[in-house]
Amino acid sequence: MKSARREGSRASRFVSGAAAAVGLAAVLACAGCSPPGAGKSVVAGGEIGITNPVTTAQVSALGDVTLRMWADQAEKPLMKSVIPAFEKQYPNVKVDITYKSFDDLVATVVNAASGSNPPDLFQGNIGYAVDGALVKSKLVRPLDDVAAAYGWITGTGASTLAPARWNGSGTAFGTGNLYGMSPISEVQGIYYNKSLLKKLDLQAPRSLKDLEKALPAVKKAGEQPMMLGNSDQYAATHIFSDLAVTEQKPTAIRDWIGGKAGTSFVTAGNEKAADTMADWAKKGYFGSGYDGLSNEDAVSRFANGLGVFFVGGSWNGATLDPAKFGFGALTTGGAGATASPWHISASSKVTPAAVAFLAALHTPKTGQEILDTGRLPVVTDGVKGSNRLQSQTLDALKRTIAAGTQVGYYDWSATDMLTVMGGRLQEVMAGRTSSADFTKAVQDAWLRARVTQ
Repeated sequence: MKSARREGSRASRFVSGAAAAVGLAAVLACAGCSPPGAGKSVVAGGEIGITNPVTTAQVSALGDVTLRMWADQAEKPLMKSVIPAFEKQYPNVKVDITYKSFDDLVATVVNAASGSNPPDLFQGNIGYAVDGALVKSKLVRPLDDVAAAYGWITGTGASTLAPARWNGSGTAFGTGNLYGMSPISEVQGIYYNKSLLKKLDLQAPRSLKDLEKALPAVKKAGEQPMMLGNSDQYAATHIFSDLAVTEQKPTAIRDWIGGKAGTSFVTAGNEKAADTMADWAKKGYFGSGYDGLSNEDAVSRFANGLGVFFVGGSWNGATLDPAKFGFGALTTGGAGATASPWHISASSKVTPAAVAFLAALHTPKTGQEILDTGRLPVVTDGVKGSNRLQSQTLDALKRTIAAGTQVGYYDWSATDMLTVMGGRLQEVMAGRTSSADFTKAVQDAWLRARVTQ
């Protein structure tokens, strides 16, 4: 799973005047130029940075151009409104967008970005296989100046931008230059069946402690406490992450995920979280056969009334009836972060148009459209849910963003981490290995990745 956020552009900071517009448009398209006078700065890669949001005049100065884009096919519903509005605002720009399945996108986008005719604006994927490779090969433009010009750095919070920040060699993320921006965010928490809670005379959990009190009561009443489908091996890691973040500082988890030297997964907090997973499994809180059930099937069963609780992400909400289910965050620092970030090609000849489109994705209007299509936006100012469940999920996201405690996902830490962590956690939950052996195996995989990635 993936995520992000920030605030809308500051119109008062736009450059005015046709001469300034033409000049800045030329600057944006210049790679490897010498810096002009005061007011501009050089960003990594030699391109001249911007100091103010791009204006319509600057984009018009490009002449009639095509903005070529690659996107996940999940973006289609949003783009049906964003692209026509963008082309109306910038009539000299024709948007040519290619949609790909997520698997196809992540498998081909690096090669496309390194080709002779790369897309100007495209989605990547957080982690080493895609975003790390793009940064390492200097295929994408740093966006620090763009984010600063539009007020996204101060408007968002460091924890939400961190996954798209990389060191220059593309070997660690979390700090460094900003190479991507996403308009989509995610938050993880607990869904609950309202009618079953009422039947059992239980309140919706507001914290992990509340959940721990409710689970044995649900089990005693003969209901399945928690629905879990873990054949894909990631669902249990999401529950684990919410447990682990309550036992240690979120920054420590973020640093480890990002590959910071000297960090370790072998912590008392991670061992305690793993022990809790084993304890819950032993007590039957997850039911039986969960390792043979997919997460998709688990969500379907939960939607049909089986299980009182389901730990999942905001991406699961669209399949649940808002009249029957509620949502709450167990912690302000759970898993969740930015979705697949958008990148601007380092060799784009229409950078002003690409920047303008990136800005169009980060407005309150687009934020509302994102929510209306079933996802969570990074721009939440003025955005309102259409039902109680949607509003609860949006509120949980806002609280997590305000706390600056989004940690991302553990499997970002290495290309094989989902298999290693997911498989080992299954062993812990089955009582076949200890929490200490689990944390050591995960750390060993992390150390191997530091050498090979």
